[in-house]
Amino acid sequence: MAGLIRRRSTAPLPPLPPDGGGAELQELIRPHLRWRGQLSHHQPSGTVCLASARIDNRRELLEQLELSVEAWGPGTPRQAACDDTHLIHRAWLRWGQACCERILGDWAFAIWDERECSLLLARDHFGITSLYYVLTDTLLAFATEQSVLIDLQLLPYAIDELYVAQVLVAWQAYHGGQTVRQGLHRLPPAHRLTVTRERHRLEQYWYLERTPLLRLRDRRDYVAGFLEVFDEAVRCRLRRDRGGLVGSTLSGGLDSGSISATAARMLAASGEELRAFTSVPIADTTPFTGERFGDEWPFAAATAAAAGIRHHEPVEAADLAPMAAIQALLEIHREPSHAAGNAFWMLSLNRLARQAGCSVLLIGQSGNAGLSWAGSPWSQPLGYQWQRLGPREWLRQRALRSAPAALVQRWRRWRLREFCFDGSALAPAAAERLQLKERMLADPDLFPARDALQERSWLMPGRSFVGALHAQMGRAAGLEIRDPSADARLLAYTWSVPDQVFIDPERGEDRWLIRAAMQGRLPDRVRCQRRLGIQAGDLAVRLRHDAAAVEACLAALERSDQARALVDVGKVRECWQKVQQSDDVPSLRGSGSIVLRGLMAVLFMRSFGQARLMS
Repeated sequence: MAGLIRRRSTAPLPPLPPDGGGAELQELIRPHLRWRGQLSHHQPSGTVCLASARIDNRRELLEQLELSVEAWGPGTPRQAACDDTHLIHRAWLRWGQACCERILGDWAFAIWDERECSLLLARDHFGITSLYYVLTDTLLAFATEQSVLIDLQLLPYAIDELYVAQVLVAWQAYHGGQTVRQGLHRLPPAHRLTVTRERHRLEQYWYLERTPLLRLRDRRDYVAGFLEVFDEAVRCRLRRDRGGLVGSTLSGGLDSGSISATAARMLAASGEELRAFTSVPIADTTPFTGERFGDEWPFAAATAAAAGIRHHEPVEAADLAPMAAIQALLEIHREPSHAAGNAFWMLSLNRLARQAGCSVLLIGQSGNAGLSWAGSPWSQPLGYQWQRLGPREWLRQRALRSAPAALVQRWRRWRLREFCFDGSALAPAAAERLQLKERMLADPDLFPARDALQERSWLMPGRSFVGALHAQMGRAAGLEIRDPSADARLLAYTWSVPDQVFIDPERGEDRWLIRAAMQGRLPDRVRCQRRLGIQAGDLAVRLRHDAAAVEACLAALERSDQARALVDVGKVRECWQKVQQSDDVPSLRGSGSIVLRGLMAVLFMRSFGQARLMS
């Protein structure tokens, strides 16, 4: 969806660039307004709603709005006039801006009130959605794709050096609505933006951290509540208004395994089958992964067999080299990403799922801090803490957790004094020019984590752009990517569970809630697995096969003053030499965090080389 609204100027509005949305989208053109997408008009109020949405609690909303469940449809809408855009519009007409808190699912919408000359932009709680906007004194433009706003050329966008530096060092402090371009904003999850001719207001409407604790008498009682919410999170994401199959990204771990096994059971009940896709390496990953496992196929296959998933396809991604993949991801997302090393298998998997006839692809991106939260040792008895951390680490962490904030800040400053970002491609001069260490000191969630909120801080709206990234990758592949682990109800439930419940102190087992809940759904080989998997464990080998493209990009880096202002060419080339020569853990780590992440920044700046850098 996309739109333009004139605030004060009388100049004609430019046409909206194409966004690949399809011919079925509607257009609304007025002297002061141009919109394209799924529209709902309400003549009595003079309001128009534009949305990209899948509502998961349709029945609940219909009952609250006193609309016919039979006529509207509790799941799939009965007709176009009863679709999710019209339901959002009805919710706004009843509750105003407070409708945002009530609507569950993956959605982004805009509502224009002609009489009040005001616009409301809003985004769901934590879903797989994207919404960008440009706001000037004379107009407001918004779109689900950055490319639409870039092609409009509304501003001389300057590239934000600090943002690129944060990506290079994987510091996920993207400050809510910030993008890599100055003046082009991302609406964070759980936020709404109100714009009138004279003013605008951005506000957060949902705070996960304010969820009250749930106190139950027995830890096993939490499992029943978890399963109720988790099953509903999966069930509502199986809806397909336009047909097609359901696929899933199936790794060897708990999150995607739990989602896939549950979805397979639900689909089987209606005579359907799940299609599962697992990224597999093209070479032995053992030398590169250390204590972790890099080939997830055996565990994924065990889950598929236990869940009766007959269509389980390995994804080798042999036809998409790492360098081509990051270039393709830049074309989709229009920004560099710290997860550059995973681009090849994610894009290949999405394409294969679409070729297999899938219209929906389930993922478990948000599980680690939610449904499979490991729990903090500090929530357990002293004996468990001592055994888990060891005497020295226990004393260090205990001191930091109990010390006054001023003392902790002094310790952080001392730690950062000698820190030189060795694990990244960031140029030392850029780190100094941007005062990156000082800025990191001002981020209270960076280190050390002093409570559960800080340990799970990436769930806070604006800390990560992963929802927008997956939404855009899905649209590029012709898929709807959906994440049951990002369901607001599921996140709130897991947040409400006391931290000590996530660890079984008698067995020393972390992630206890999901392990207990999946008994009978996942094979014990997967459910009780203590080792962690690692994605793209063969990345170093793939880069060696892609050596010509790596060398060409390195040459471009050496020729570009703009790129060398941020990326340390010497460090990238040195790391690249080690990647080519050594089969070990540092080679794998460096291939992603230094070589590919650094070269993705180079490709980005080369693609947008005319844009001015801004510190």
